[in-house]
Amino acid sequence: MQKFFAALVGLLLLTSSSSAQTAPVADSTRPETYTYTEKMPIFPVLAPGDSAVPSNQRFLQFLRDSLRVLPQLTRDGVRGRASFSFTINAQGRTENIKLVKGLRADADAEVLRSAHRLDRIQWQPGTQNGRPVSVSFTVPISFNLSAKPALPDSLQTSAYNTGTVPVQAWGANWRIFPSNQGVVYGSCIQRRGFESSSFRQYVRLANLTTGKPVVIEVKPARHSRKQNAFCFALPPGRYALYKYEFTANKWYGGQLHEENLRKAPSPDPAGGHLSATRYLFTVAAGQLHYLGTWNLEQENAPVFLNEKAQLDAQLLPLFKNLSFDAAMVALPQ
Repeated sequence: MQKFFAALVGLLLLTSSSSAQTAPVADSTRPETYTYTEKMPIFPVLAPGDSAVPSNQRFLQFLRDSLRVLPQLTRDGVRGRASFSFTINAQGRTENIKLVKGLRADADAEVLRSAHRLDRIQWQPGTQNGRPVSVSFTVPISFNLSAKPALPDSLQTSAYNTGTVPVQAWGANWRIFPSNQGVVYGSCIQRRGFESSSFRQYVRLANLTTGKPVVIEVKPARHSRKQNAFCFALPPGRYALYKYEFTANKWYGGQLHEENLRKAPSPDPAGGHLSATRYLFTVAAGQLHYLGTWNLEQENAPVFLNEKAQLDAQLLPLFKNLSFDAAMVALPQ
């Protein structure tokens, strides 16, 4: 798998001579921040055997391990560089993490997410004239990805595009658990960045067992909350997430959007099987299933999180007739 990599500028590779360079400081009551010191900060040893690895290499490996290859970056073949800065204070803690040079919004967000993992790191602080001081760094992150075309699959047919009535949500007071259906529940983090509070949002599913589409509502009308829970009874079978359907407010009314819910192109197409291109889950008759938190906030980059404990606590007072403790975890994969 191709990865983007982190490259640290020479600040961490160098120690200064006795004539240290300091950043200009307007307020003499605030501690000086150095870029070079007699003794530079030392990144901690986080794994057995790392004590023999130089501090700068331990730091670089920490960044490499934390950066994620986001599906949309691979899809678009993103190339270029973003950079962030931070300071290690006299107590050895990381502070003032900032984006210095951006590349594009999703790449920048990933750089900052990775950078903020430094918040929990305890460094050995740098020293100047024998006393601990603050030291600043700038780190460039290079992206060098080759775009890959989306793989065709069997869902790209009209069979699953035909209109269908959304499934009725599971009622809070319903008592009879259907023996010929499975009940699924979860939550959805909706797309932000457009006005859609007055419109419903849906996810279209493909029931691969029956060959029919199923539409579930993941955001009710007039709900502006970013995250909403859902609960439905569905026919048993193997399901694939097919499309995310939403409407954005426009001055002339509403504009419908449809987005294919696909995996990033894989170097191993798994023989053309849907598992290589789509997110799949299975529904069993007579069983309650937890489908996870569906984070659809980023275009073409769905994320599925297991937040069962939090959602169970939220829904238990509403759905008193469902046994959440007995639910089967069935996150789309």
